[in-house]
Amino acid sequence: MYSFLQILNYGEIMKNFYILFFGIIFLVSCGQSSNSNDTNITYDLVGVEFYNEFIPCVGGEDFNQENVDSMMKGWRSLNISDNLLGAWGYVPASQKSRFDNGWWELQWSSKEDADAAWAEWVQDEEASAFMADHESVMVCDSEARGVWDFAFHRDVESFGPMPEDGSFFTEFFPCKYNDGKSSADLIESIALYNEWLDGLDVTGAYAYGIYSGDGTDELADFWWGNFHESSESASVGNENWIESGGKARASLEATAACDVPELYNSGVIYDPARPAFAKS
Repeated sequence: MYSFLQILNYGEIMKNFYILFFGIIFLVSCGQSSNSNDTNITYDLVGVEFYNEFIPCVGGEDFNQENVDSMMKGWRSLNISDNLLGAWGYVPASQKSRFDNGWWELQWSSKEDADAAWAEWVQDEEASAFMADHESVMVCDSEARGVWDFAFHRDVESFGPMPEDGSFFTEFFPCKYNDGKSSADLIESIALYNEWLDGLDVTGAYAYGIYSGDGTDELADFWWGNFHESSESASVGNENWIESGGKARASLEATAACDVPELYNSGVIYDPARPAFAKS
């Protein structure tokens, strides 16, 4: 993501956008843990670096759950690149969001894969017509997309799988390294964080990942993403962290200063490993 790029405030449309999108089953398999029914192989994603893009989106006058469901089904029937590993949607869950829009997140193996797919997409007449036909439902500004290197640092199902309906709750923390600290220090803190997680009782599905920047973004050197089963389980997790974070919390706070998080109601848009969210 090299900076979450903000687009114009659409006033009352955006207020309706937040309200209508709140209950929509939209996004994530929280990490693309892919299972093959034929070979029963699980792909280990821990430490794998992905290239993730965030696209700002706003809802239009015809934005409602029925129309969005139809749009997503239609979008999955288009000529989506085989190199797209996953897509998720985020809608602000707080009136205090830094941004006036929601987001689509796209995951790729590399910048080269992403660029090649976009080059094909912009030349695809069917895709262009589809997006134009659905502008009253949702408009996404692909020109304003931002990119970050992303990696998971723990088994995404160590606390169990996310809900089958694709819904989950996200906290994105913008973090800046403290003086003299770097990604090497963050990795040491993450090791302590995983040890702390090992000692917790499971209260709901949880995964996390790090979106790394190049140091030029004013808001964050990296974003820490917490992906919870629900807002309720997020609250329990945060209480546990404050009460018992111990060495892990001290290490992370010594490494970086993280601001208040962006909160999102989230859901899967596309996951080739899950039939309900795969190409149709």
